[in-house]
Amino acid sequence: MIKRLTWPLMVILCAALVLTACGQSGNKGTNGGTSGGESKDADAPKPVTLSILSWNNEQEMKPVLDGFKAKYPHISFDFSFAPPVTDYIAKLQTMLLSDTAPDIFIIAAENRNEIIDGGFAMDLTDQPFMSVMLDSNKPMLSKNGRTYGFTQTGWAGGLFYNKQLFEQAGIEKLPETWDEFVEICLKLKEAGIRPLYDRMHDITIIHSAMFGANVLTKDPDFDEKLFNGETTFAEGWTEVLKMWKEDLIDNEILTPDMIGLTSEQVMNEFSLGNVAMVPGGPWNISTIEATNPDIEFEIMPIPGKEPGNKYYNGAPGVGFAINSKTKHKEEALLFLEYLSTEEGLRQFEEGTGGIITAHGYTTNVHPAYLPAYNDGLMAGRIYLPMVSWARHQEALRNQFLIAIQDMAMNKITPEEAVELLDKKLQEMENK
Repeated sequence: MIKRLTWPLMVILCAALVLTACGQSGNKGTNGGTSGGESKDADAPKPVTLSILSWNNEQEMKPVLDGFKAKYPHISFDFSFAPPVTDYIAKLQTMLLSDTAPDIFIIAAENRNEIIDGGFAMDLTDQPFMSVMLDSNKPMLSKNGRTYGFTQTGWAGGLFYNKQLFEQAGIEKLPETWDEFVEICLKLKEAGIRPLYDRMHDITIIHSAMFGANVLTKDPDFDEKLFNGETTFAEGWTEVLKMWKEDLIDNEILTPDMIGLTSEQVMNEFSLGNVAMVPGGPWNISTIEATNPDIEFEIMPIPGKEPGNKYYNGAPGVGFAINSKTKHKEEALLFLEYLSTEEGLRQFEEGTGGIITAHGYTTNVHPAYLPAYNDGLMAGRIYLPMVSWARHQEALRNQFLIAIQDMAMNKITPEEAVELLDKKLQEMENK
């Protein structure tokens, strides 16, 4: 019985094998058709490896990289990382000059001139995904109306204020003008509350926002004119520095002894309720809450002399640029396009903690930071001189720092401070 049943089965199996072999032989022949499976293999994109030098480490970028590879399995990454800012800039510059730069790299305020002027970055202006980017984010990554980097993030700094201390001093509403801000400071002082700390260690949040509120609201192109030789520091900064010196230094709201404070000391004093206002940004929030979970605080802008002219200190996030010499232009553009999608934005936010400023995306923002996000970042009312200045950022920044501290110690006047800034600019231009 077993032999009789087995024999027909063997015949059927042999016939099937012959048919299969014939079919395979036909597929391999020059005149034969191709099977559906082999067509897929022929049409499948070739494997590509994109090199990237990242500002964020691999753990922070992992959600984005994994999401992209799931969508484009034929693309893998040769990932490398250098910490910002100095180390990254130096490493990238060496790679660019030795023609070993990656397909994708970071363009920032500190290296934009060298990258754009050197022709190292691809022009992204007309790419469809650039519509996701805020117009206010583009100037930092642009030259002559063309944009060379894509950024989907930004940051803003302002003054954190202690709501309980404001209430204790009888302050019922936030200032709408600079004069009202000074009145609030004096009112806090009269109530025995330290109004404000500022370390005066840089072109501070206060100075930057004051310039935005009083100068940029009237002349948004001031810095462009400054570096075109059409205006001077004296014309833009004299009034701002006089306001700061006469109202905050001369009234002893800010005092020279603050210059030696550390950032940790300032935030600790604020968290413990020993000072009503401190300059800060989103990076300070977790520290404030960890020190004092019961504190009630929020961020506010610096108001200008005219009502409604409020500004924050801040800047766009660094941009992703594509090497103009890349051999994988299509794949590199796919990566930047992916960063602009809701999925890519969510993964970038999840991994890096960056504040997303893209059109059509709602980012996770701490309630205390909402004013800076809505009225500063998304409204484009942020200013950071080192981003806006076209050249000599570090030399001018250092000169500014010296001038601020000398004014705080009554060594020089605001008029002398801007004279020194104009002198430094001319000195650098003539080198």
